[in-house]
Amino acid sequence: MSRTEGTRRWLIAQLDRIGVDAPVFFSVIARAWQLLTGPVTVTLMALCFTPEMRGYFYTFGSVLALQVFFELSLHIVLINVTSHEWARLSINENGEMAGDEVSQSRLASLLGTSLRWYAVAAFLFVILCGPGGAVFLARGSLPLYDWILPWSVLVLLTGGLLAVQPMTAILEGCDQLKVVNQYRFRQAVFGTLVVWSIIVSGLGLWAAAGSAAVRLGWELHLVRIRYRPFFRSFGKKSVSTSVDWSLEVFPLLWRLGIQGIATWWALQTLTPVIFEFHGDVEGGRMGMTWTVLIALQSATASWVDTRRPKFGQLIATGRIEELNSLFIRCLSISIVLLALGCAVFCGVLVILPQIEWGIAQKLSAAFIGPDEAAILALGILLFQIPAAQSIYVRAFKVEPFLVPSLVVCSMFAMTVFYFGKSHGVIGAATAWSCVVGVIQVPVWSVIWMKIRHRGLKKSL
Repeated sequence: MSRTEGTRRWLIAQLDRIGVDAPVFFSVIARAWQLLTGPVTVTLMALCFTPEMRGYFYTFGSVLALQVFFELSLHIVLINVTSHEWARLSINENGEMAGDEVSQSRLASLLGTSLRWYAVAAFLFVILCGPGGAVFLARGSLPLYDWILPWSVLVLLTGGLLAVQPMTAILEGCDQLKVVNQYRFRQAVFGTLVVWSIIVSGLGLWAAAGSAAVRLGWELHLVRIRYRPFFRSFGKKSVSTSVDWSLEVFPLLWRLGIQGIATWWALQTLTPVIFEFHGDVEGGRMGMTWTVLIALQSATASWVDTRRPKFGQLIATGRIEELNSLFIRCLSISIVLLALGCAVFCGVLVILPQIEWGIAQKLSAAFIGPDEAAILALGILLFQIPAAQSIYVRAFKVEPFLVPSLVVCSMFAMTVFYFGKSHGVIGAATAWSCVVGVIQVPVWSVIWMKIRHRGLKKSL
């Protein structure tokens, strides 16, 4: 064995010890790229965007997240249902689906129906969210001509991404996360370069549309070129056995839809509330801070999120003890890494105002204060727990979070709205973190323990 080969194997072994397989690796480096290049993007926006433009830029993202009301988190159901079928399937040397005929037929029917669902969802999203978002954004201080065209193009591109989503969800459920995450890494790299170019060129809010265009381009390449034989093979299958949507999809879907709306309230209301009651400048500061924290949470959540197909396969084959061991290990790693990332970020916010350098001062002014950021960071750290528990529970193809989601959604809406309006950023941050820590974490933990015990009992 050569020295290079020995080093490579040692490195792979060390990565495996901390739960980093190929899907996690590509997911993490995509997020790492965003985190490493994020300071450059933030600096460029601080130098080239007015505070008002930053407010619009981040509010764009919060409003676009309303797509959850149209697709109702169907992609999560698709991943979970597909993963159970994929335990008896594979991809052959021609890149086509192979294996159990019943499972192939069920997957073909699942894809066909979901494509029609998402086509309708994308259409409704474009015709409703586009004008509705424009009415909300018109309440800000920027002239209409500065943002209306970039906003319109961004909505159309987002609709395109929504229409492609069932195919990428099927790929994830078919344990193709290594390739999918490779593409997401490319999206991150090319998207960042495009955003930088647009910002430097003085095209302002077109940066958001440019990023969406890159994402859509790579998604289409993935499903139409890279996996063309795979999806073409779906059309060759005679659908003799179909997935019963009334029994296998809708019972989980409508519950997940409400859960998705609750998640929207949890993750996307802070910036619009501050934008509405305290202006686009304060909205921009909240948006920039929140973007960094969500990027940290998303990167570290990869240790659990990329295991969705694996969780489903372990459940389908009755290996519940292995499932629980894998889940606890991945969740522990993600929490430790998120805590480190939040500590570093808050430390930077403390140091920036002390640096007598123009760019440092502009960066400091672009974020909320370190005290408010620390409160949000604590909330994000706590939020990692129920987010991971939801993934675990849904792998059993159940959704017991309906009533808790309604409660949490209502609490987020009332507390963030009230305290954000009356006390600004510090009020909204404290309200958000308290709801997560006092209500969501305990309730989700009780539900997770019940499902875990039920799974162990059935496996005996």
